[in-house]
Amino acid sequence: MEAQLEGAAMDKPEDKRGEPRIPHDIRFFVHVHECKEDPDMVGVSIACEAIDFSKRGLQLKTDTKLIPHSLLNVTIGLGDPFAMYLLRGEVRWVRGDAPEVFIGVLLEDVEGTDYEKWESDFQGIFNT
Repeated sequence: MEAQLEGAAMDKPEDKRGEPRIPHDIRFFVHVHECKEDPDMVGVSIACEAIDFSKRGLQLKTDTKLIPHSLLNVTIGLGDPFAMYLLRGEVRWVRGDAPEVFIGVLLEDVEGTDYEKWESDFQGIFNT
């Protein structure tokens, strides 16, 4: 599996991931927390599908194009036993057009989120 992830990352020369991603298909919503370029986006909820995860980031697929550097609130429910994680992330890159927009999100360790719990639980959730 690790070789497969490394090979996938090598296919994209602009890939700047510092750690391998874990493929995992989960549907959820993200909420725009801050968007300096388009303040009307703040508060908008967008249905997404997570393509892959790492401790510090995720790749989403959606039908709505977001603006790089926007801040998102991401609520993810998963695991066994089931747990909810409220996370904050910055949109780092956006590729594609509707209906298939891919978005890279860098998670941030900010007060009021479950980032530390996400990091500590990550290995057990994804069996890495």
